Amino acid sequence: MNKFYFLFILLLLTLEVVASSPHENDVAQAREESIGMSATELEKINGVILRRIKNGDIPGAVVSISRKGERVFVSSQGLMDPQKKIPMRRDAMFVMQSSSKPVAGVAAMIAMEQGLFDLQDKVYKYIPKFKDIQVAVLKGSNVSPNYVWATKKNQPNYFWRALGRLIGWFSDEMPYMYVPENSTVPAERAVTIHDLLTHTAGVGAMGLGQAVSEWGELQWDKNGWVESGHTLQSYIDMVASGPLDFQPGSRWGYSIGLDVVARIIEITSGQPYNEFVHEHIFEPLDMRDTYWFNSIPPEKRSRVVALPDPDNPDANLLEKAQQSQYYSASIGLVSTASDFLNFEQMRASRGVFKGRRILEERSVNLMAANHEGDLYTAVGKTKERAGAEGMGYTVWVILKPDLAFLPLSEGSSGWGGAFGTLSWSEPKRDLAVVIMAHGSAEGFSREIAEIINVAMVTE
Repeated sequence: MNKFYFLFILLLLTLEVVASSPHENDVAQAREESIGMSATELEKINGVILRRIKNGDIPGAVVSISRKGERVFVSSQGLMDPQKKIPMRRDAMFVMQSSSKPVAGVAAMIAMEQGLFDLQDKVYKYIPKFKDIQVAVLKGSNVSPNYVWATKKNQPNYFWRALGRLIGWFSDEMPYMYVPENSTVPAERAVTIHDLLTHTAGVGAMGLGQAVSEWGELQWDKNGWVESGHTLQSYIDMVASGPLDFQPGSRWGYSIGLDVVARIIEITSGQPYNEFVHEHIFEPLDMRDTYWFNSIPPEKRSRVVALPDPDNPDANLLEKAQQSQYYSASIGLVSTASDFLNFEQMRASRGVFKGRRILEERSVNLMAANHEGDLYTAVGKTKERAGAEGMGYTVWVILKPDLAFLPLSEGSSGWGGAFGTLSWSEPKRDLAVVIMAHGSAEGFSREIAEIINVAMVTE
């Protein structure tokens, strides 16, 4: 065959393939229809992030969204280190703080699936010191103040003490700025694992019990348990000596109870908590860039995003933690938007990730159900918002979307961290969202949620 004729035929075939290929817009439209979201609307999230950076609310952010197991949006904007002018990377590693808690919830669900313990088990079954635990009360009463922002070694000056007394006379809702005269009374019932997972146990909830305890002194001192060489075993042993901040199950108080759950996982599984989480969560979910403060590989530390305020003592958190053997279930993780999206997508897909079942559907549903009546919704909520959110096992749960702090679908659940991270899953829409930022940006997550709602082509 004449080579020129061969080339001519090849050219015609090529043109036919190109002509018959779907238009780029058609491909995009087909993809949008398959996942039920508008890419054009999602792109508006970039504008929200850039406006927040320009306003100085945050130095940068990474936002990642998936639906039906498919990643539909990823954006990295701004700087990961403002002082050094380092641009934000998609694989930047953020200090998660309390965003670590949902991981503890999933770990607890897995442990229960394995038959290691039950929600209604009494904690003293595994940690005997909890059996005769006492509750701290104001002297001469059975009243446990909601908050005591002081310890025996860290007493505020006369002005603050006087202000604390004044506040204490008028309201139990306001914190004492000093340690008031106190005594203890027996716990009316045993602390359960359910109490720990819902922050209703009264364990380290910034109340009177924590204020008068030796272990509370360590917690007050900026993660002192890390600096003092404690492990989960040694620190939780101290916590078990009490006293509690309030009677178990009587109120909601944000606490370190999840660390007690982590210790129970260690006792019942025979594995250190961090190894249990790595084997049962991080590995099957391909979370290859998720670590505790004290175990970040040296070659990855340059990817850790700078903390919000370099002058804050917390800015040295990672450096202090390098020699620690304390693996907290309450705080302590460092992760990427990509890794945490895998975690949330698994929850959104009712326990399945890339075709593999990680968690039973009943466990996913149990974790994201409201388990507290109105104990959680009564804290800091207006009457108009009463009942808008509930408390699941380690996560908030959206009960009334029209009233909730985020406009998500009913049954959505998630949690955030003190430095600005936030993630959630929406099983009703098979949707997962991760917002990674370090800074103070009130309303930032709501703006993103509202754009996502508009972008939904199909529910």
